[in-house]
Amino acid sequence: LQAAIVAGADSIYFGVEQLNMRARSSGSFSVTDIKTISNICKTSGVKSYITLNTVMYEHDMQLLKVILRQVKKYGINAVIASDFSVIEYCKKLDIPLHISTQANVSNVKSVQFFSGFSDAIVMARELTLKQVKDIAREIQRKKIVGPSGDLIRIEIFVHGALCMAISGK
Repeated sequence: LQAAIVAGADSIYFGVEQLNMRARSSGSFSVTDIKTISNICKTSGVKSYITLNTVMYEHDMQLLKVILRQVKKYGINAVIASDFSVIEYCKKLDIPLHISTQANVSNVKSVQFFSGFSDAIVMARELTLKQVKDIAREIQRKKIVGPSGDLIRIEIFVHGALCMAISGK
């Protein structure tokens, strides 16, 4: 976190406990760290995004609810997720949501579907730049807006696929 801030990042994303894609490859933060992360980011003028982008199993639901209450309480800027349970809880708690690349959004119809839940969508990594451009043009042409009433924002990964595939995704 400090290294990203010192390097000049204007936003960071982080995982908590086992509910993020990098839980086993890095030292994840704990639920109790959410308050500290939020305070550090706000003091530094940096946006904070929490990744809850794994497949959520029934045994994860209690921890998920605890994490989301902390996210809401301490004003994390948004949750990055693909699992419908996380999407639903964020909507219920009025927590800003970004749709993760794990949702494999690769066409305008999917953008329209997720626009009911999120103002930002991280596109599928498999898309070409032309495909991304075409989707962005269609968002503008069709005036596809998110919950805020603003046009949907799209993001893309430019460094390749670093996450493990699950269930054919």
